[in-house]
Order: sequence, then structure tokens, then C-alpha cells
Amino acid sequence: MTQKTALFDLHLAATAKMVDFYGWNMPLNYGSQLQEHIAVRNNCGAFDISHMTFLDFQGKNCKSLLRTLLANDISNLEDDG
Repeated sequence: MTQKTALFDLHLAATAKMVDFYGWNMPLNYGSQLQEHIAVRNNCGAFDISHMTFLDFQGKNCKSLLRTLLANDISNLEDDG
């Protein structure tokens, strides 16, 4: 069984052709590879790398550290335990 990134549903909504990549369900392309190439060359592209690592922050100052590092407000995140 392959794992899914947090962006999996967005990839499907964008008509991605999904393939197994070392146990992760990842997009291979979104239709025409030539059109994709031209779109990235003329505009911008993004690559989902969320399958590459997990970060585990622990300790009494981890929320303070994350507030410094991240643009989003982390106060609404749930503790994992």
C-alpha cells in the first residue's frame, strides 16, 4: 500500500497521473508533458517534496521556535501527544 502526501487530493483534482515512488503515491505528470514544460518555463512550477522527510519537534520551546521559523500561526495546531 502506498502512502499519500498532504497534497494528494490536489494532485488528483489537477488530473495528475499518479505512480508509486518508493512507497509514495506521487504525480508523474498532469497530461501533456510538453505543455507542462512550457508552462513552467513561462510561469512557475512547484514540486511536492513532502514525502521526503518528517520533522519531529519536541521540548518546551518548540512552539516558540516554530513561530519564529514559519509564516503560519501554529497556535491552532493540535498536539500529537
